[in-house]
Amino acid sequence: MASDDLEQSLRAEVENYIQGRVSALHNEIEHLHSQVNEALTRLTERLWSETQTDASVAVAIAEHLRAAHEKGTEQAAEASARTRASSNMALIKAAVEDIDNQRTQADILNALVNRAAAFAPRVAFFVIRNERATGWRARGLEGSIGDDRVREISLPLEADTLLGEAVRTRSTWSGTPGAHADDHTLFTSLGSEPPQHIMAIPLLARGKAVAVLYADSAALDAESLNLEALETLVRVTGMAVELLATKRPSPDAASRAAEASAARPMPTPPPETPAPQIAEEVPPAPPEEPEPPAPEPVHEPTPLPTGVWPAPPAVESISPTEEESPAPTVEAAEAPAADYGRPEETPPPAATETGAPVEAADAGSQPSAPPAASAPLGTSRRYGGAEAELPVEVTEEDRRYHNDARRFARLLVSEIKLYNEQKVKEGRAQSDLYDRLREEIDRSRQMYDKRVAPQVASRYDYFYHELVNTLAEGDAGKLGQNYPGAASSA
Repeated sequence: MASDDLEQSLRAEVENYIQGRVSALHNEIEHLHSQVNEALTRLTERLWSETQTDASVAVAIAEHLRAAHEKGTEQAAEASARTRASSNMALIKAAVEDIDNQRTQADILNALVNRAAAFAPRVAFFVIRNERATGWRARGLEGSIGDDRVREISLPLEADTLLGEAVRTRSTWSGTPGAHADDHTLFTSLGSEPPQHIMAIPLLARGKAVAVLYADSAALDAESLNLEALETLVRVTGMAVELLATKRPSPDAASRAAEASAARPMPTPPPETPAPQIAEEVPPAPPEEPEPPAPEPVHEPTPLPTGVWPAPPAVESISPTEEESPAPTVEAAEAPAADYGRPEETPPPAATETGAPVEAADAGSQPSAPPAASAPLGTSRRYGGAEAELPVEVTEEDRRYHNDARRFARLLVSEIKLYNEQKVKEGRAQSDLYDRLREEIDRSRQMYDKRVAPQVASRYDYFYHELVNTLAEGDAGKLGQNYPGAASSA
């Protein structure tokens, strides 16, 4: 009995002790749980606060970057605009200098078309003649549409086109297709769909619209056209054409110069196709009396035996580098009957046998002494005296033809020298006269071969003789290695 009581007493004490320990642990766990909850709450609040702060910083940074990007874009656009404007000014300056350096009307208009292509995707130049706008040159057209195709375009001025409006108002027209009922005829001829933007700029000479420069944006937007630059080039071209026209003497003065250039007439060459005129009704300006250029020393060759100046190959081997197309001219009157190879320029003063230019005689004046029809070999020509000795022996019957050929050759070469003084000077210094004057020399060569009798051309080449003596100062090497027959003539 006593042992049972002891066991129950011990059991009760153990249970009390365990319950006390469990209760203490439970209280401690509750306390720790409460602390953890408080710590998590504080951490959550802290994280939320920091997130809000980071968001405001991110927004500020993004706004700063956007403002910096916009400012950089504006600065880049301004710099690009300044660069583009500077580039355009350089192109305009070069174009004006190119137009000013030309000495014939065809070259002036060619320079305009070529330079205008830098300020518009497509350009076409139309000549006003007989109340119609006729195509002449174009740049930027697609496929096989070139100058030949453009010359087939001829639109009446009374039609409702931008070309007719530009001519009637004598002012630039610029806008979008559809403003004129007949513009589709022009677009069809140019072989394309209507572009986004088109313009027509009249070329004025002496207050009259004599031509029109057409330009469009093709498949690009209106920003591809530079209207101000195109108007500037057309204005400068009009001034250059007017200035060129005022420098021409009257047809009577040109005829007198032609009559004084030779003692007797030469056979008339076959008529050539007249160049189109950009202003038929514009009267020529009052002629100015041209001052005769100062005589230049000419190396008169001593009599040469046959074969000293070997003739270059036949004329078939000499051909212009580029086929000449009809060139419009300002004056209404046609060129003088004598063909000097420059239909748009005045023939130079006639050259005497010594090479010095002489003034054209008045209509009623007579030379002091007419040149003799023929003279025996060995005589020298003076003013009004006999002909200079020929470089080859000929019969008395053929002497006249040889003298005529020699005079005509001197006239042609003197013209080349007169109108190209700077090129001649540079070509002599660099020994490449033919490279610099290829077009002028080839054109004069063709005229010489057309007008000189075959029996003369087969005996001696007076044109080559004058090229060497008058243009190359007696040194055939100054013509350059590219002159036809240079190797056999060296």
